[in-house]
Amino acid sequence: MANYLAQFQTIKSSCDRIVVAVEDVSDLWLNVKESFERRLPVKKACLNNKARNPVFVENLPAEFIQTTDSRLRSRFPQEQYLFWFREPYATVVLVTCEDLDEFKTILKPRLKLIVQNDEREWFIVFVSKAHPSNDQATKMAKKVYARLEADFNTKKRERCCKFDLHGPDAEFWDDFDSKMVDCIRNTLDRRVQFYEEEIRRLSEQRFTPIWNFCNFFILKHSSHFYLQESLAFMFEMSNLHEDSLREYDELELCYSESVNSPGKHREFGGLDAGDDQAALLNPGFKALTQIVQDDVFREFEFRQYIFACQAKLLFKLSRPTEVAARGYAFVVAFSKTLALHEHEKWGMGLEDDWSSQWFALAEAMCAVQLDPAESRVADRRATSPGHADQLWLHMERSWVNALP
Repeated sequence: MANYLAQFQTIKSSCDRIVVAVEDVSDLWLNVKESFERRLPVKKACLNNKARNPVFVENLPAEFIQTTDSRLRSRFPQEQYLFWFREPYATVVLVTCEDLDEFKTILKPRLKLIVQNDEREWFIVFVSKAHPSNDQATKMAKKVYARLEADFNTKKRERCCKFDLHGPDAEFWDDFDSKMVDCIRNTLDRRVQFYEEEIRRLSEQRFTPIWNFCNFFILKHSSHFYLQESLAFMFEMSNLHEDSLREYDELELCYSESVNSPGKHREFGGLDAGDDQAALLNPGFKALTQIVQDDVFREFEFRQYIFACQAKLLFKLSRPTEVAARGYAFVVAFSKTLALHEHEKWGMGLEDDWSSQWFALAEAMCAVQLDPAESRVADRRATSPGHADQLWLHMERSWVNALP
């Protein structure tokens, strides 16, 4: 359990963009890398949200990684499903060829092997090296590309586009972006459906004696490596923040039902240094492996972790006043739970300290909620990548200033 949690948190902390794999069949990547990377982030992508409704996402974060890169080759096959959100959402196959016979006998069979994996979304970019002044080379490139289209395009879907190394036109980039987004959308749809079906199956077992929330949060059975949070994080990486927020809301509800079920083993807090500190706006305050005890998430830290993830998404959605409203409700409700456990776990003497911590945070959130400047911010869309981070820092500063 702890091993998979550690791997999950490590990958999550280093993964904030959609991966587009590059299968460099003809050693072309260094020639086109700069031009391709200038297309990122994807300026406008039409993706489907969880309800399968189209949503236009601006500036979709993505990165190109070659299939030979250790980041894609380092995991064992059985780990692929566990960390599916990190796997490529599209594969760009780079090829070139200057002879029809070579295409038929060498390149075509190799491409057939590469694209035979039905689970992988792919498209082919034919790179023409022919100089515009060389008519013979230009004609041959057109013939090879026509053969490539005939062999790999279908009536339902076009899989090929042509890149002129000596100056691609605007039509190529439109075609390239369209094909890449199609692959990303199809992959996302398939993975969302996959996670939903598994989560639904596990949810049906929620009230059975053998059910365990940690296994629901991150599973490690032989063929079932799914994460409730993976689905939320996959939506977050795709800039579908509303859907990601709903997943964390469902995760919170599921956890609440679990800890409140009669007969369930329940750990509240730890006894180590720092375990008595609040971290409502910092999901990385503690590693997930540090808040697991006997395969059970400690309630004190885990509830804060979920709230911090929710707050982070609300800031990205430019809704700081909702963070304030949710934060106030959370502080009031969780203070009651805290009061029931602080004497049991930590003994006497912490009640006054914790009360001051909680109410200082409540005061900070109310200050942000009532600040006219922040209210105006909440009513407009974020216009810069660092906007959400600035709001988050503002909230943290308000909390610190409100402490006695």
